[in-house]
Amino acid sequence: MSITVLSNENPLGASPSASSVDIVAVHGLNEAKLDTWTDPRTNILWLRDLFPYEQLNVRVLAYGYEAENLSSSRDSTADRTLPYATTLIAALSSERELSNASERPIIFICHGFGGILVKRALAFSSTSRSKHVEHRRSIYVSTYGIIFMGTPHNGMSKEAIQAQGPWKNKITGLNQFQLGLRKHSEVLRDIADQFAPLMKNFSIYYFWEQTETSTAMGKIYIVDEHSAAPAQDNVDRSGIMATHSGMVKFSSSADAGYRVILATIRRFIKAGPEAIRSRWRNDEKLLAKERRAEAEALTVTQFLRRSSTIEAKSPKLNEFYTAPRCSTNYFTGRRAYAKVLKERLANPFASLNRSGSDLFDGSRRSNQKIFVVHGLGGSGKTEFCLKYVEENRPEYWGVFWIDASSEENAESGFASLGLEAGKGPTFAAGMHWLSTCSKSWLLVIDNADDPDMEVTKYIPRSGNGHVLITTRNPGVIDYATVGNFQFRGMDPEEAIALLLRYAHLPKEADGLNIQSRKLAEDIALELGYLALALRHAGATIRRNIYTLDKYLHYYLGWRRTMIGSPQIKNADEGNIITTWEIPFRKIVARASQFLEYKDAVDILHIFAFMHFESIPESIFQTFWNSTNGTETDLADYPDILQNRSMLNEEAHARVRGAFRVLGDYSIIDHDVDRSVCSLHPVVHAWTRSRLDPAEYKRWLGCTAAVLAHCISPHLEASGRKFRRESLPHIDSCLRALNVLFPSFPETTKQATEMDKFASVYAENGLWMQARGLQLKVIDLRMKKLGWRHEDTFQAKRNLGHIYWNLFQVEPCIEIQVNIMRSRLFKRPSLADWMSWPLWKPDHIEYCIALSDITQSLWLAGKNNLSKRAGEHAVKGLLKHRGPDDPATLTAMFNLGRTLHHLRDYERSHRYLVLVLQKRKRFFGPDHPDTLMARNELGTSFRALGRMDIAERLIANVLEARKRTLGEEHAYTLWSVNEYSKILCDRGRSATAVSMLEEIIPTVIRTLGEDHVGMSMTRGNLARAYSLNKRWDDAEGTLRRLTSTADPAHPHWIGLMCGYIHVRTKIGRIKETEDDCNKVLDVILKQKIIPLDDPRSLGTAETLLEIYREHGRNDDILTLKSRVPELMMDRGTRSSQFSLLYGADDDGRAPSQPRDVF
Repeated sequence: MSITVLSNENPLGASPSASSVDIVAVHGLNEAKLDTWTDPRTNILWLRDLFPYEQLNVRVLAYGYEAENLSSSRDSTADRTLPYATTLIAALSSERELSNASERPIIFICHGFGGILVKRALAFSSTSRSKHVEHRRSIYVSTYGIIFMGTPHNGMSKEAIQAQGPWKNKITGLNQFQLGLRKHSEVLRDIADQFAPLMKNFSIYYFWEQTETSTAMGKIYIVDEHSAAPAQDNVDRSGIMATHSGMVKFSSSADAGYRVILATIRRFIKAGPEAIRSRWRNDEKLLAKERRAEAEALTVTQFLRRSSTIEAKSPKLNEFYTAPRCSTNYFTGRRAYAKVLKERLANPFASLNRSGSDLFDGSRRSNQKIFVVHGLGGSGKTEFCLKYVEENRPEYWGVFWIDASSEENAESGFASLGLEAGKGPTFAAGMHWLSTCSKSWLLVIDNADDPDMEVTKYIPRSGNGHVLITTRNPGVIDYATVGNFQFRGMDPEEAIALLLRYAHLPKEADGLNIQSRKLAEDIALELGYLALALRHAGATIRRNIYTLDKYLHYYLGWRRTMIGSPQIKNADEGNIITTWEIPFRKIVARASQFLEYKDAVDILHIFAFMHFESIPESIFQTFWNSTNGTETDLADYPDILQNRSMLNEEAHARVRGAFRVLGDYSIIDHDVDRSVCSLHPVVHAWTRSRLDPAEYKRWLGCTAAVLAHCISPHLEASGRKFRRESLPHIDSCLRALNVLFPSFPETTKQATEMDKFASVYAENGLWMQARGLQLKVIDLRMKKLGWRHEDTFQAKRNLGHIYWNLFQVEPCIEIQVNIMRSRLFKRPSLADWMSWPLWKPDHIEYCIALSDITQSLWLAGKNNLSKRAGEHAVKGLLKHRGPDDPATLTAMFNLGRTLHHLRDYERSHRYLVLVLQKRKRFFGPDHPDTLMARNELGTSFRALGRMDIAERLIANVLEARKRTLGEEHAYTLWSVNEYSKILCDRGRSATAVSMLEEIIPTVIRTLGEDHVGMSMTRGNLARAYSLNKRWDDAEGTLRRLTSTADPAHPHWIGLMCGYIHVRTKIGRIKETEDDCNKVLDVILKQKIIPLDDPRSLGTAETLLEIYREHGRNDDILTLKSRVPELMMDRGTRSSQFSLLYGADDDGRAPSQPRDVF
């Protein structure tokens, strides 16, 4: 490796202040240092013989390296490029220092792979910030322009790589280095990602070849335009009418390509000196500032270390630990990385060695401790984190693991955290819990690979925790605040040890067998030292598929075959997939002879379409239970799922046998203690992509059917945990189905499966996802079955329930009215048409439709209509189903709630008592329907003035909902509101204020500002404020609520009554009079509530008092004619508003019951 000076030495006398430029030419792989730039016909070396370096006052240098050694290496591109890049920096900085030209501007001219080398060298130079290595940084600071000529930024085709030289071995195929030059190579992308942040500092010109090169395989472009000249902002691009080799050879100054390059260099020379002088000044200031910060941090470091020593004396207990599995017993190495990670998380101010060989690099923001582990798939990122959290578990109160392979999985993971914390099974609940937790925690966000994912969405904004992120996307490094690791291959010695341990060759691992270690070394080298590939290779050797001495020969042959697959994107993926394919082919070969091997193949094909983590073993038992005793056609299912006659023990043993085969070959991880299986993401993706289209469709359909069969149509409470844990697998399956079938669902079978999936989303409060699926189910069934089919009706009914829970009242009522009218004209039998009157049928389906619309009309404030529908539903269902049927109990409950809001308390109470007794006996005390009935019965006792039992019931429901649904579930928040009313009634309004103020942020976060739940909460808070005589707070809250509420809903009248009461207390009489008239106008015109309702009378009484105080007798007469109830003598009765809303004059809560809303 050397530098040749092609111009006269030091044209300007080597003055450091001279405005000269160094031009550095770096050749590619297939030609020598000077041959690259020399025209073979005229022997003209254009950089020396044509270029006017004396006229332009520049020095021309040609850098050379041993391209043959580099290209023949079996190491990966990134690993081999770094030593050559560091040598380029060392040679060039030394040459410039000896010439007294360290600050002279540089223009690089690069051909082919030479451009990759320069990019890596500049990235290395830019990280050299320490005072001891700042001479290396001079190359980065001094570089002004780069001319890339045929550089494969995005890789090369397989044919182009083969055409570049006699590299390909007929047996083994391309080596590691050559594979790393292929399109979509992760190592090339890695170098590009390191260079990308630096690009804005350079002037760049891309050139590509416009003439194909003749090869043994025909004419091809060695580096196509897309790879040589990526479309980017603020860069120049141009083609040169020559081949890849000829584009850097010129025989005359009249050559078109030469003239474009000469003009480019002249522009760079003109602009470069002043720009580089300015950059040197700015860089000196930046480094000085950083070094001052490092010096100041030393004091903090010493203090933190002393503090941590003191803190270490007190034991820490881990209470939460949600890692998906244990780390493998064979895990080895990365000890230095683990030590650095622990230091960085414990002390973010630890000194950084910013050389290119750093274990980590990161910015110094101190608001959060976020560390990123990034690198190739299969490089051991997840395994490293598993080992780290296991070893450091005692240091954290909680260790939490989030799978971020998709947004759905990440949100589901946080929802599980929220449920674990008792807050509720929602993403917002889990995120809020961690953000506000004062105890120490560690959050691992695993597989955040998607470039389009907004990773910051899954990082808690605050809290006393550390965040560890694993990713294949280098862009995530931007979020690291205390550092990052980049994993490629393992350390060679650690890789050899890992391979031998997986192969169960302990003596060789300890170095006792030199020959075996040499074989292992060759295998590890060819596998790129990738942890996952080493694991699979070791398992293959352990199972005697191939011996240690034969493995490499057969592996290379398999890889040559596999690498041609379009699904394999890069060399590292090819290494991993090949090591996996070898043992899997052996399992397939034995499937015809051994049942457990056949089952293993079938089970793996099912796993391919589930999520790769935490696949429950119980899914098979649940499937068998669901099909046992049914007429389900199992002909299309694998054999292990078809045998209905197997006993539970026999079936369980058969599944375990298949798991044991897959585990022995290291294809899956089977956690026996947790009864779950997992696959590595790269392997999981390959299990899908290796299937031909017909098999892909078959196994995807089979997996969807298995999942759907595991979902009971009755959604029994006993299966709720299993269904919640199935959500990631349903997500995974649905994504694959939507890709394969553009208009999914396309069959009634698929619609049935989607209907079940929607029910699981709905059960877990994911109403929006459930709505989207249910709409597709209805659309398909309408087309295939027609609107009169029972399955279509059921899908519509399910959609109505989803709308109800989303509080989307209008579409809910619309679809339920549609069902009711359809049921009116579609009757099961002729006898049902004989009922009288004809327009009031009582068959079961019609009565169930009436029951559904009863609760929706109640929610819409149409209580009189709700009552009529409910009474008809209860009468018909009692007649046909009896009082114990769940549908009858639901109709009774809906009617009882409506009667309560119509103030028919006694009748309502009888219905609610009956419903609660039967639901408790049939469903159990903690079933959601039982809790709903108990909550409503509590409000009934409150209305009847039986406060002790009302408080006991509602408090019981609140605690049960916290326990089963979580603190942030909408129904739990509903119970908080009901309990606050009891507290206000019993003179504990201050406690009610605290309770309601505490849940306001939760309601905003989980339901939103515009949700009816927020209006209910703020309305109850306003009442509590008034009881505490916090009139201004009450007035402000009610002013906002009344301005947004719907005047056609009774809720608006209740809010206005409170507003009137509060304004009266603070003396705003004129506004109160206007409000009273507005409310009475609505009541009289729209008849939302009757005139004898306490809210109507309270409004009229307030208006009457205002008129009396001002002697407005005519207005009094008019008012009494509008509200005849006022003609009655009310001499000794309390104000209706005092009973309904506020406090008596002495500040005590009224003793009589009230119900505002």
